[in-house]
Amino acid sequence: MGLGDVKLMGALGLYFGLANIIIISLVSFLVGAILSIFLLVTKIKKTDEYIPFGPFIVIGAFISIFVPYTSLVAVLLNIFTLGLYSKNN
Repeated sequence: MGLGDVKLMGALGLYFGLANIIIISLVSFLVGAILSIFLLVTKIKKTDEYIPFGPFIVIGAFISIFVPYTSLVAVLLNIFTLGLYSKNN
């Protein structure tokens, strides 16, 4: 992440608030990881080339706008806990 990405996350944090900016950052990292792996496997980008993170932050913000918060939290908990999280805990 460069300083521009930090400024973008700061501005989005002022607009969305703390809970949503955490969700936006997690979604951004997840989308960025998936698309970066795809770009590296298909050899569109090489391992020594930079992949900008700003577009992934914007994609995460759009997902946060259009998908309800509770749905995003449920999906992210299932992804990052490998399905071990349940509502009964």
